[in-house]
Amino acid sequence: MFQSMIASIVSKSMKKKLENSTIKEEDLIDVLKQIRISLLDADVNLTVTKTLLKNIKESAVGTIVDPGKDADQVLLVIVKEELLKILGEKTASIDYKKNPLKIMMVGLQGSGKTTTAAKIAYFLKTKHSKKPLLVAADIYRPAAIDQLKTLSNEINVDFYDKQKQNPVKTSKESIEIARKNGNDAIIVDTAGRLQTNKELMDELVNIKKNFSPDEILLVVDAMAGQDIINVAQEFNDKLKLTGFIITKLDSDARAGAALSLRSILNVPIKFTGVGEKIGSLDIFHPDRVADKILGYGDMMTLAEQAAENLDEKVVKRSFQKMLSGNMDLEDLMNQMEQLTKMGSIGSIMQMLPGAPKITENKLNEIEEKMKTWKVLLSSMTVKERRNPAIIKKNNNRKIRITKGSGKKMDDLNKLLNEWEKSKARMEEVGKVIKKGQNPFSEWM
Repeated sequence: MFQSMIASIVSKSMKKKLENSTIKEEDLIDVLKQIRISLLDADVNLTVTKTLLKNIKESAVGTIVDPGKDADQVLLVIVKEELLKILGEKTASIDYKKNPLKIMMVGLQGSGKTTTAAKIAYFLKTKHSKKPLLVAADIYRPAAIDQLKTLSNEINVDFYDKQKQNPVKTSKESIEIARKNGNDAIIVDTAGRLQTNKELMDELVNIKKNFSPDEILLVVDAMAGQDIINVAQEFNDKLKLTGFIITKLDSDARAGAALSLRSILNVPIKFTGVGEKIGSLDIFHPDRVADKILGYGDMMTLAEQAAENLDEKVVKRSFQKMLSGNMDLEDLMNQMEQLTKMGSIGSIMQMLPGAPKITENKLNEIEEKMKTWKVLLSSMTVKERRNPAIIKKNNNRKIRITKGSGKKMDDLNKLLNEWEKSKARMEEVGKVIKKGQNPFSEWM
């Protein structure tokens, strides 16, 4: 998310021994300078950055570092506490017991508002056993109604629209429609514009007045720059927002401007969108995001996603075969399918503690290689995937596979070679584990 992991900055700058084991102002000059650069590179609002650094300095100066503790670890605790004041100290929730729970989605055009409305409906259906009604109140953007209808069919939830009818009237009608249908949640997808204007705001104010939403959620693109702060301020002034949803947070976006919103407007971030898939909506946990910013990863969310998306039997069987040296291409295919369920490579890497910074180009390269491998593996027979040796020995098989996949012979050879190397490495790891030793001890 940020160009430099703050934990790394603090660690490098605070390794020196402190006189009298007390943190002094001069000890913080370099580290605060580096943190400032990291935050501004990430597009965090200047005022928010100044406040954060000021608070870190005030909390840190005079702090006694107890014997046996490192100054960098003491300072990191302080940095995290101050980050949480910016991001929100507690996870902001929604009252899911309301019946009907009425949600009004607002935002600029292109922010992902319509897709996010469907994600909210799917979230309520699958996580809270609700029966949502999606309401199309964007009558201005071409195909907006059709898009929401398609998404509602995809997730099998009720849908309501009245085409070009006044959105205020449609939103108000949806309450009675929901009552008749037994819907206990209503999500209204309102119109967006390329920028805010009086006409848009007047319509939204009238929808709020007639629909009386429990939640008014502003959808914000993580790639948005500092202008989004003024936009959010205007929405909040007119509508009194109850929360933000930040989309595209799994991209290489700097995201600082979007993450600054809670501090500036005192409105909580409630959800984040981390992919295009309809199930890729996460509750915003400030402490987990703070850990990611510090470079600690987010193993809790990773574990939750794994539990929700992965087939435990497939993963366990595949892992056992890997460590025993019996991994085949069928296992590789299954592993890639499981990995795809978890989201993009970039989003997974962000959750791993201490994961190296990988450029967007490199991530794209990895994604493209995985796509190539999937196509090649799909062009093989089950027999070939389970016994890859017969491919290497038979050039006719190679020709058939490459022709069927539309890929080059070089792509197939690279796949086979990398698979063999991975198989050998994992077999060695398995041998070390059987001896009761830590296979990763030399890296620690």
